[in-house]
Amino acid sequence: MAEDYDSDAERVGGVVSSITNGSATTEAASTEGSSLVEDLLARCQSLVNELEDFKKFVAEQRLEQEPAVDIHKFQTSVATEHKSLQKLAYADLTAEKTIHTLRSSNLPFYAAIWDAAKASKALVTFGKRFYWDNRPTRDSKKAAEKRCALVDIVAHDGEEWIKVSTITGNRLSMEIAKAKWEAADSSSEDEEQENGNSTSDEDDVDRIELMKVAYDLLRASQAHRIHYKHPRIRFVLPKISSSPPPELMPVLERIRSTGAVIDLGDQSASNGLFKESAFPRLLPSPHPPLTDTLNIDCTILLALVSDLSHTANHPILPNYNSAITRQIEMETREHLLPSSLWPAMANKDLVCTHEAAKRMKEIVDTIGMPNEKARTVLLIGDGPARSGNGLREAFAKYSDYAIPSSLGLPIRIVQAEVSEYDLENAIQRGTLPPVALQVAEQLTDINRSVFMYGWMQSMTTVSSNRTVAKQVEVIVERAGNGATGPEIWLREPARSLLGKEKERRK
Repeated sequence: MAEDYDSDAERVGGVVSSITNGSATTEAASTEGSSLVEDLLARCQSLVNELEDFKKFVAEQRLEQEPAVDIHKFQTSVATEHKSLQKLAYADLTAEKTIHTLRSSNLPFYAAIWDAAKASKALVTFGKRFYWDNRPTRDSKKAAEKRCALVDIVAHDGEEWIKVSTITGNRLSMEIAKAKWEAADSSSEDEEQENGNSTSDEDDVDRIELMKVAYDLLRASQAHRIHYKHPRIRFVLPKISSSPPPELMPVLERIRSTGAVIDLGDQSASNGLFKESAFPRLLPSPHPPLTDTLNIDCTILLALVSDLSHTANHPILPNYNSAITRQIEMETREHLLPSSLWPAMANKDLVCTHEAAKRMKEIVDTIGMPNEKARTVLLIGDGPARSGNGLREAFAKYSDYAIPSSLGLPIRIVQAEVSEYDLENAIQRGTLPPVALQVAEQLTDINRSVFMYGWMQSMTTVSSNRTVAKQVEVIVERAGNGATGPEIWLREPARSLLGKEKERRK
């Protein structure tokens, strides 16, 4: 009986203990669930607010490229996560499924992406896929994704691709071990006898998902160029220590061997004081790095004298066609000269080729309005000799905008005969790559004069001629061998002469 009693007592004690422990477990689960959802909601709300502030800032800039920074897809993902967390706040916070869902939240990943973006500059877009062959049109989405790489952040005006991973050091160590086990299991004894080892360490590393992502990014970047160069790749791994354990080094070094840069450790602390004053750094650059002397194309010369460029609030008349109406609306918002061209031209030597100036004068003489003709005389110094200040004062009489004292007038006209002989000499001296001859053959006389002159003189050519700029870029990139083409600041759309546009009817 004693044994039976003791046994019954043990069972009763076990039940009491189970009830007590179960109650404690439930209470602990509830506390963990409440703490998790409260923390996640607060952090997600902060991220939502900051993205909305940045979106408003971008819109206020009224930049010509719209959207100047494409954050819509990323912002939508964060908003969706926020709604999911709000729903979970009303779920059973003691349920294992709820706690697991909270622990699996995408918020840490989204926060890491935004932290990486804030540490960069000149943002372009988020979550963009880049294909290394022609983008499929009929393939299934799954099949298409096998031929592309997903870039989390496109920054530095498109020159840098950033990939963020919140994988931990422990998880990566486990994946390395798993890859070695799988490699060993898949090797036959015959292979071991023949090769000595079933697999190399490099083969093991290549089986890891992070390494596969690195190879996909490399392959995609080799199929794309920006400013004649392949985008550089940066990995951001905030949950791996900046002093990683030795077992992780083979993976990290293998990723670096692809040319990628790796940022380790949590960077969010440095971004904790991030303020709206830092937003301008995240906008695309207004223009590429410019040389001390700028070569001005005919298209920009016309924009510099157009009535459309110098009238802050030009009326839209019934006889104007859609092209001129769009330019007037654009000028009302953006003010091309004071907001873009003049700041870029400040304290620069300005030149144009004889052929560009000649073509510009022919157009102005034929269809230019009186004020456009007057500005042309002052811009290229066709009138009486005057000092720079005198020219700027005279020019200001024909503009709604103040003329900056740093604007160098007149634009100096240079002789730029670019013959095949000149090009061959430049190639021999190493001033131009061999592909320059091929580029020159495809250009008209005036475009050869403008773009080849700028290339030979290693100066930035300012133009709104997208067709020619793209043509040159394609020829140079197809030539390969790391060739770099002329530096062109494509400032488009420019402004047409009002006289020219008035003659065009709908």
